[in-house]
Parts: sequence; C-alpha cells; structure tokens
Amino acid sequence: MRKTRLQIFDIYSDSFGIHIWMISENGNRKSIFRRFKPYFFLKSQKSEKAIELLRRRFKNRISIKKTVKKDLLDGETEVYQITANTPVTYLKAVSFIRKNRIVEEVEFYNIQLTPAQIFMYEKKIFPFCIVEPVTRNGTVLYKKVDKIDNTDYQVFDLRVMKIKPDLEGENPKYLKYLPPLSIEFEEGQSIIIDDENISYLSHLLKKKILTYS
Repeated sequence: MRKTRLQIFDIYSDSFGIHIWMISENGNRKSIFRRFKPYFFLKSQKSEKAIELLRRRFKNRISIKKTVKKDLLDGETEVYQITANTPVTYLKAVSFIRKNRIVEEVEFYNIQLTPAQIFMYEKKIFPFCIVEPVTRNGTVLYKKVDKIDNTDYQVFDLRVMKIKPDLEGENPKYLKYLPPLSIEFEEGQSIIIDDENISYLSHLLKKKILTYS
C-alpha cells in the first residue's frame, strides 16, 4: 500500500521552535511543531570581546563552543559556535551584536538567516518538499522522499475550485460570447459569474486562496 505523501508549504518560527505546515495529496492540512536551537558563528580571531559580552548579556540562554568551519575564501577556519536556547534568543543575540557593532559583519556566519531557514538547511528540506510519515517507537516522524534538484515536481492543490461553463443544451463550440461560469468551492458554495461582473472573479480568487502566516 502506498504511504500517504505530504508536501511542506510553510515553515516559520515562534518563541520556542519551528512550525511546519503540510498538505496531503487529498487536500488535508496538518501542522507540526519542533523545538529548535538556532546558531550562528563568529570567527575566533578578535572575537573574544564579543563572546564575553554575549555571555554576560544572555548567560545560560546561549552555549558557546569552539569548532572549525569551512570558508569559501579562507578554507578551514576556527570559529565560535553560539547556540541559542530558542529562536527568539537567537534573534535577540544577533540584534545585540549588530546594534553594538562589536565585530564586523564579515566575521559572522549565519546572521543573515532566519531560524526557519537554518532549520531547513539542517534538516535538508525545502519549500514544497514531499515527505512520508514513518512511525518509530510510537512516535510519528516525517521522512523526506524528494530531491532539491528535481525539476519535474508536483504542487499539491491548496484549495479545490471547479469552474465550468453554465450552459443548458448549447454547444460551446458555436458561442460568440463568454458564457456564464459556474464556480463551485470545496466547502459546497456555488456562484455564477457572467460577463457583467467578470472582474468579481479576480477578487473572489484572491479572497478564496488560503494563506498562512
């Protein structure tokens, strides 16, 4: 039996972690929450003052360790990895560093990224990525079954809307005018659009598109 497939269509952070919205092939919507500790890096040279100020300002809300990171220009570079306990702490720490101009921005890695972008990079997922649910030890997880370099991909329907000509016994092949359009939404609502209020169709389409923030 084929497993249920879901497609990621929105990811955003709140004060404590990451919200992921997914939609299944039959239109069912699902959201999951994952706690996440975002991080950024500081080049270790000339960063001691910044590290000390961060420790004093955020105390146990951040952890700091030395590691090595690959740089496009400098190759392997020794850096401090500053990991925040929550996305909101990450944003405050980045703002604190920028506001106080403790070090130049070229000494940073990751500060131009949002917590949601860091999460996607770490989990190797991307917008409209297709996943399948798997159960491990009674917990439902989601396994990626998609590739980022796949150019022939499908976007699942976010909302079903059926549009057809409203005709009674007429052959549309011989019509010389735009016939009225019958529009049926998945909630069961139906309306008729004729050539006198066709501009209303554009307004209606925008109104009916479901968005998440």
